[in-house]
Parts: sequence; C-alpha cells; structure tokens
Amino acid sequence: MDEMGVGDRTGRARRLARLTQEQLAHKANISLSLLRKVEQGTRPASPAFITAVARALGVGIGELTGQPYAPGRSDAAAHALIPDLRRAIVAFTDESPSVPMSFEDLTASLDGVREGMRRARYSDMIDDLPDILLGLHQLADIENPGRQLEQVYSTMAYAYSKAMLFAYQYGYLDLAGLAAERCAWAAERSSDPIWPIAAEYNRALIMLYSGAYVGGLRTIERAYTASERIPTTANLLAVRGALHLRGSILSARAADNDTAESHLRGAQDIAAAIGSVRFNHYGTGFRPSNVDIHSVAVPVELSDGTTAVSRAEQIRLPASVAPSRAGHHFIDLSRAWLLHGDKQRSLLTLEQARRVAPELTRNHPQVHETIRVLAKTRRGTDPLTRFAKWANVKI
Repeated sequence: MDEMGVGDRTGRARRLARLTQEQLAHKANISLSLLRKVEQGTRPASPAFITAVARALGVGIGELTGQPYAPGRSDAAAHALIPDLRRAIVAFTDESPSVPMSFEDLTASLDGVREGMRRARYSDMIDDLPDILLGLHQLADIENPGRQLEQVYSTMAYAYSKAMLFAYQYGYLDLAGLAAERCAWAAERSSDPIWPIAAEYNRALIMLYSGAYVGGLRTIERAYTASERIPTTANLLAVRGALHLRGSILSARAADNDTAESHLRGAQDIAAAIGSVRFNHYGTGFRPSNVDIHSVAVPVELSDGTTAVSRAEQIRLPASVAPSRAGHHFIDLSRAWLLHGDKQRSLLTLEQARRVAPELTRNHPQVHETIRVLAKTRRGTDPLTRFAKWANVKI
C-alpha cells in the first residue's frame, strides 16, 4: 500500500537535507505558501512542483512520488513480469524468445499488445512483449538486407515504444528511458523517414517526466524541423500534430502558457486538415479527440482548474476514444475540479476514470495525490474510503 504522499515525502527529504521550508521554497523557485500546503496535504503536488522540489533536494522524482508503487492484487502479475521485460531490453542480442516466431506471428502478437494499450489493460499485454522484442532482434540478425529487414526494424521501433509506455505507466522510469533509446535506435534502421521523428516524440515523454522541459521542447523543435525536410503526407501530419501536443504539455509544465496555447492551435489546425483521412500515427495516438483532451490538460498543468473545467464542458469525447485516452482525460478533469474547489465532482470524475481505465487510474501518481487531498480537506465518506482502498492508498 502507498503509505505516504508527496507532501510527507517532501517534508522528510527536506528535513534530511537540513533545509527550512523557506530555504527549500527559494531553492526550488516555488512559493512558500504552496510548499506549506503540499506538506500539510491540503494542496495536491503537481508534476511541475514535484520536479522542482526533487531537483532542489537532489533526489529522484520517484523518491517523492513513491513510484513504482507496491503492487496490488489486480496488477501484481504485471509488476512481476517487469524483470522479463528488463532482460529483453538490456540483453536484446544475447537472449532468445521462449518460442521462435515468424514475422507474421510477431506482428499478430504486437497487435494484441496494441489493443491492450488502447484499452489500458496493461496486464494483458506484458506476457508477450519480451518475446516480441527478442523475436524481432532475432529476425533482424538473420534477415537479408532489403524491404523485409526495414519492416522488422519499423515493427521493432513500435514494439519498443509500447515497452516504454508500459514501463512508464508502472513507474519504472529507468526502464522506460532505455526503451525510448532503443526505439530511436531501431527507428534509424527502419529506412522510414517518419519513424525517427516519432521516436523523438517518445523520447520527449521521458524528458517531460524527468523535468527536462527546456530540453524536451528542443527535442520537439528539432523533430518538427526534421519533419519539414521530407514530403508531407497524412501520416507525417499526424506525427507533427502529436509533436505539438507533447510540446503543449512541456510548455505548460514550464509555466509558459503562450507557447502551450500556440502548440494547441498548431495541433488543432492539423486535426482539421487531416479530417477523416486514414493515416498511420506511428503509435502517437494523434486524433482530433486527443487534441480536445490536451486542451483540458494544459490549464490543469498550469493549475488553472476553472479554465480546464470550462473547456471540458465544451467537448464530448466520442465513444471511439480509446479507454487509455479517456482515462487520462478523467484523471486530469478530476484534478481540475479539485483546483476549482468542487471536491464532490473531483471524486465522481475519479470514479469515471476508474470505470474506463482501472489499471491506469490505480497506478497514476496524480490520482494518489487527489485522493489524499480529498481525504485531508473533506469529511471521510464511504465512497472516498472505498476508492482509496481500491487504489491501494492509505488515508
């Protein structure tokens, strides 16, 4: 069970560093009032706050969030299989899959992984992913150069992007970073000019979590510039749109509202230009609905719950939206309602996230923060107590 929140961990790390609250606030360039509220548990710690404090204290972000969380009964199997995924990523040329598979078998298994990610049913996909990675490397070693080899590397880049997202979801950030680098490595060998651009989009996610906002924005800018050197297609436009969306969150975390909104407008223009044309988004998940989701996420990252709630009321997510995307949206919207001051709506929206994407919701650090603040700032209720128990959070 997650015994301590970010506020408690921040206070403990601050005292170990022999800093007063005033000294830490100055060193992290955050307001003293905000630091006090987070340590008291009456204000949720935003990702930007966590990053700033971790950097000032010289500790890892996981030391403040507590990730990876101790596994609950429902996701113990997924956590238990992380070592297999780690071995496959680290020893990619020296290990063999448990059962040799053809390229067709591997792509079919990867389709299952893709569906597991889309539905946010991560425990359904992890069993196959290590063997998929090892099998693709095995094929790359024996295939003759040519189109088939290029397809193997393109598929490998996609598989590594899924490994990155899985490890990221469960809080194994070192492994996620390694998978992102392997994705870029395979992308360069695919002979597909779009894959290296998509790989930079993935790499920017790791930089986002690590608090390297300036570096992440430079990565996005570099990838976008590279995209302008190749012929424009619907596929490329989709990846450009995804770069804008990632840039919007990076900018919001850096407290740059103007740049964040500019990226949102760029993504909206691309979504309108693509329309209903079929395209390959290279695993980025770019869709018009995802632009709407980010339009709510940006003000949340800027701690502007009122704007986020107002925008959310103007959008209706279609039924076709992947549960993983809808789950993220409801988690962000729950944070928005909390910032806006409506604790009842915040809890109800967390319940929506739980219904559509339970594994995502249970393992999201901002859900843990929201639960703790709700428990601290309102009377205990049976629904909140039940939700906290389900999420494996001590309140």
